[in-house]
Amino acid sequence: MKRGSLYWVNLEPSDPPEFGKLRPCLVVSRSEYNSRLPTVAVLPISSKAPEIWPLRLEIQVSALKKKSYLVVPGIRQVSKARLTKFIGLLSDKDLEQVDEALGLYVG
Repeated sequence: MKRGSLYWVNLEPSDPPEFGKLRPCLVVSRSEYNSRLPTVAVLPISSKAPEIWPLRLEIQVSALKKKSYLVVPGIRQVSKARLTKFIGLLSDKDLEQVDEALGLYVG
């Protein structure tokens, strides 16, 4: 499973303020770990604006049809069994912004 992949992920059960339901997510854990571990780290995607750097990043994903925002504070580890349908790959440019935002948030 490649870092930068977008999947529909079942985030239930969840407790507020956690993101729940079936929603698109970005795989942010390293590809070499993803191939060995039964879990991956993901960032949920929301259609609720606005962009708030570095906590909420607007990304371009044509397959999602709505404006999309990565929610950096929503980072979580999930079982690969929760990943359902593959959506696509995030652009290298957007992935660089994700790296910077994650560094600011967790660094």
